[in-house]
Amino acid sequence: MRSAEDRYRHGDLDFETAVREATGADIGREFFARILHDLTTPDRAGLALSEHDSTLLAEAGFVTDPAAATAARLDRDIRMQYLVQRSLPLPDAAERLGVSTARIRQRLTEGTLWAFTSGQGRLLPSAQFTATGAVPHIDKVMPLLAKDLHPLTVQSLLTQPQPSLIVEGRPVSIARWLTGSAGTAEEIEQAADVITAATWESA
Repeated sequence: MRSAEDRYRHGDLDFETAVREATGADIGREFFARILHDLTTPDRAGLALSEHDSTLLAEAGFVTDPAAATAARLDRDIRMQYLVQRSLPLPDAAERLGVSTARIRQRLTEGTLWAFTSGQGRLLPSAQFTATGAVPHIDKVMPLLAKDLHPLTVQSLLTQPQPSLIVEGRPVSIARWLTGSAGTAEEIEQAADVITAATWESA
């Protein structure tokens, strides 16, 4: 079967359907309408890139390319929409852990779980959870996260392979590392070092 990109290029798919198929996120017309609004806003404030995105573009030589800036913005917004759709509201997180919503709020205050605020209220990225509870030992490393990290940065930290976390010769994510570890002080410290480094880089 041809890819969504190929079918879009040949006119067999509209852009909304192609993006939805490629990402798995339920992204509709209203989402793209907001992006069009930002593109047509006179001061173009909506196009302001994060420092991280700006650095990536500069390193790639795209600083003066408006198309690259727009693509970076679109990519970021799609990933954010995907994260919102797959994160857990407080009642769902409480059910997953078998506790009350008050206990979830307490853990958020303690920093042993992490949430961000969206138009749907406070949401907890699902990478902190397994199918039946919390990622083992997650409570020992989450308090190290800076409170002002972007949700996509937190998601990336938890789900993307980290060069310093090696299992069977291959790098793994913090979530997988913690799930597969015995929770020794050394193993927890290795995961904590990744988060500490990311916090310093974002400062």
